[in-house]
Amino acid sequence: MQPWAIAEAHALLVRIPVQPPKGDAIQKFSALELPIVRITDAAGNSGVGFGYTIGQGGSTILELIRKELLPKLEGRDSRRIGSIYDTLLKSVHALGPGVVLSNALAAIDVALWDLNARRNNVPLHYMLGGAKDKVPVYNTDVGWLSRELDEMIDLSKQAVRREGFRALKLKVGKPDLQEDVERVGKVRKAVGDQITIMIDANQSWTVAEAIRRLQPLQKFNLFWIEEPLPATDIQGYCELAKHISIPRAGGESIYDPTIFYDNIRQGALDILQPDIARVGGITAAMAVCGMANAANLMVAPHVSPELSLTVAAAIPTSIFIEYIPQMEPVLKRKIKIEDGNAIAPDVPGHGIEFDEQALRRYEVKL
Repeated sequence: MQPWAIAEAHALLVRIPVQPPKGDAIQKFSALELPIVRITDAAGNSGVGFGYTIGQGGSTILELIRKELLPKLEGRDSRRIGSIYDTLLKSVHALGPGVVLSNALAAIDVALWDLNARRNNVPLHYMLGGAKDKVPVYNTDVGWLSRELDEMIDLSKQAVRREGFRALKLKVGKPDLQEDVERVGKVRKAVGDQITIMIDANQSWTVAEAIRRLQPLQKFNLFWIEEPLPATDIQGYCELAKHISIPRAGGESIYDPTIFYDNIRQGALDILQPDIARVGGITAAMAVCGMANAANLMVAPHVSPELSLTVAAAIPTSIFIEYIPQMEPVLKRKIKIEDGNAIAPDVPGHGIEFDEQALRRYEVKL
């Protein structure tokens, strides 16, 4: 067996409690699930990858990985990531596109990229392009819709004044429009005009409702409105642009690069937010970033800041990554943030190291 041949691959599922539960306009969740894959070559080099769910579906993803995908890896040349990706995707083509398949592919794809970067002793963001050594980061954890207004204001001020964040994202979608206006307005007043504020409606509105709700929010100088409409409503996003001046952001609920192409071609989004797990891994996310670059659009990878940083640091068109600390209980070290920027790790691979003891504590036995 050649030293780069895949000698071993295994997967597990961990479930990290989120307390108190967090909520947005359409759901609450009380756990983060991580389907994790580790791949080792014949020379003993290894790489780790993962997907995620917010509390449900992880066991289904794990079953797909273990029963359908990992058996196809044995003996394959781990350097040929594109070939492996294409083989795996075609072998389960009838199951996609969808978030379960994307997560399963992503866990394997990320592990392969990590393995190859580690084998070559180079940071993965260098291997993917090496455009930046730091990327601005916005704090979403302060702005959950389930937070009381006073708590949200206090956390926002703390994030800015004590922790150095220069950007915050607030969830919107309260039953009463005026409550959204009050919440955004009071945070804006508390942190000042120099802080970037984005809002996120989590696909909860119709076009008409989005127009009605967003017009009174425009006065707060918002950087973007994220997912005001269902992710599949491309025409709705195009119509929305005729009535509001807030840039439209989306992509976390798009599970295939070809759907990003449709959004770009029809002018539905101003800022693309590929989620590395939900779009199918680094291979797919970089394809989206390439399309964004060709269309002169900015990219802000969604969630998983530790992994999003690798992609964002690799490309010139990234403007932000998102900070939510839910994965930190199983990590050896947190993402490094200085003066509102996430610092790309100068270590081989993607730089994410799991705490093995913590993984055992949260592992779901299936």
